[in-house]
Amino acid sequence: MIFIRRVFSNYRHLSLPLKSENFVRNCYCGPEIKTKTQFENFVRDQCNSGRVKNLDVATAYFDTMISMNPLPSTDTFNHLLTSISKLTCYSAVFPWYKKMNTAGIRPDVYTSSILIHCSCQLNQVDCGFCLFGEVLKRGYNPNVVTYTTLIKGLFMQERIGPALKLFDKMIEQGIQPNAVTFNTLICGLCRNGEVSLALELQGMMVNWNCSPNVITYSTLIQGLCMQEMVGPAVELFEKMTEQGIQPNAVTCGSIICGLCRNGEVDLALELQRMMRKWNRSPNVVTYTSVIHGFCNTGKLNQAMELFVEMYSRGISPNTVTLTVLLDSLCKDGRMKDACHVFEWMTKLGKEPDVVTYNSMINGFCKNYRLDEAIQLFYKMEQNGIKANQVTYSTLIAGLCRVGKVSTAGRLFDEIKSSGQPLGLIAYGALLDGLFKNHEFGKAIELFDSLEDNGCEADICMYTILIDGLCKSGKLEYARKLFCELHNKGLVPNVKTYTVMINGLCRKGMSFEAEKLIAEMESNGCLPNAITYNTIILGFIHEQEVDKAIQFLHEMREREHVPDTAVTSLLKNTLRWIN
Repeated sequence: MIFIRRVFSNYRHLSLPLKSENFVRNCYCGPEIKTKTQFENFVRDQCNSGRVKNLDVATAYFDTMISMNPLPSTDTFNHLLTSISKLTCYSAVFPWYKKMNTAGIRPDVYTSSILIHCSCQLNQVDCGFCLFGEVLKRGYNPNVVTYTTLIKGLFMQERIGPALKLFDKMIEQGIQPNAVTFNTLICGLCRNGEVSLALELQGMMVNWNCSPNVITYSTLIQGLCMQEMVGPAVELFEKMTEQGIQPNAVTCGSIICGLCRNGEVDLALELQRMMRKWNRSPNVVTYTSVIHGFCNTGKLNQAMELFVEMYSRGISPNTVTLTVLLDSLCKDGRMKDACHVFEWMTKLGKEPDVVTYNSMINGFCKNYRLDEAIQLFYKMEQNGIKANQVTYSTLIAGLCRVGKVSTAGRLFDEIKSSGQPLGLIAYGALLDGLFKNHEFGKAIELFDSLEDNGCEADICMYTILIDGLCKSGKLEYARKLFCELHNKGLVPNVKTYTVMINGLCRKGMSFEAEKLIAEMESNGCLPNAITYNTIILGFIHEQEVDKAIQFLHEMREREHVPDTAVTSLLKNTLRWIN
């Protein structure tokens, strides 16, 4: 057999399709392969060892087998069908199955399970059920693999109810579910947000003598973290390790990511350090999660230190890692460091994507380096990276911020005339810029042109318009538009209410603004810190100190922190009154 394997190992590396007749000739060129049984054993060995690495080799084996007389067993064909299924050549299975039927090879329940699996992977679960019907017609009893495959297919189509019903039917038929069945159910439920039901199911595993394994726990932990239920995820993680089940890279990555999203970055870092205890090494995903966590909590220096540690350990950062770090540096105003990271990306062969470019452009704009931002915008397009709405709005907002409204308008027109679509984000950026630069006529004109350009104003656009009108002294027009929002099918959000409240307070109409706060709460929209600061300032300016104090108490009861300027002004007002 050593000689035979050496002969056939040559075929694993061929990139061109193998001709069946040549293959057959080569099969029998050695003295060792003389019988059908020996050839079948060889094919099974190739399949079981994972040496069937492309469809061409598998096809050569199949064509040889289908032309044999007598034919190989169904089990050998099943081995080959399984191999091409593992190669994700799902469509190829069905013409082979047809040839098998034509040749008189009787499929068994395992053949049907493979075909059902391929149907589900091709998003044709209904076809899978047709094959399931054929299994029953032929008098076969579907096994746990058949049912589990169909359950997985239903979950892939987000058909949770039918998947659970099929599981119940499987139990009714007396078929014992295994760990794979439960993991399939738990994974499907978690991916569809039904984590509580998944946990309940995990608790039921013991009823069928099944024990949760690392896949079960990893799936549940990931599901809990995705639902921001980090506390229960940590408890489950501890329970898993107490039971002697070692976490894998997925488990550690999920819990570390969940902790970072919850702001518990130091705990996440501690867990990453503990990974070596379970013979697991931190990878680019875990490092990126912790670096992102440090960046989000304003600990940029710790993020940089961890980045250096990661690189020194031979773990190459990916585009996400570098973009996270670069974005934080830009937001922190450290553009020199950000530029170094940007240059380093290219040296490492990590091409910046649109998110990376947007971060750099935003950094330049916020630091009033508009020329460099525009240069980078054109360089980005030259490099074949297509700008998106964030790119356009960032540039337009940046230009408006420094008073270059005409340049922003020209850029807006240039983008529009080039045929690239401009969405509401870009329109909103220019509209806001025009109002802030007192170009009220042009702002109204731009808003009116929205429909002509195939855009329908959303609540964000109306909020900018109402805010601009209030600040330009057109309060009545703003109030009229605000009152018409419901007729347009739009629901005011907290920002919409707050800009309208601000407009009223600026005109000395704080009691009218108070009515609006009552209205927003009755509509299920709760005031935020900015809303409270606005109404408190309004009442202070109207010398209605009692009302200001009333809202200050309410604000604190709802765990909002008042602005320093507001509390300072209120103290000075009280001192002046006394």
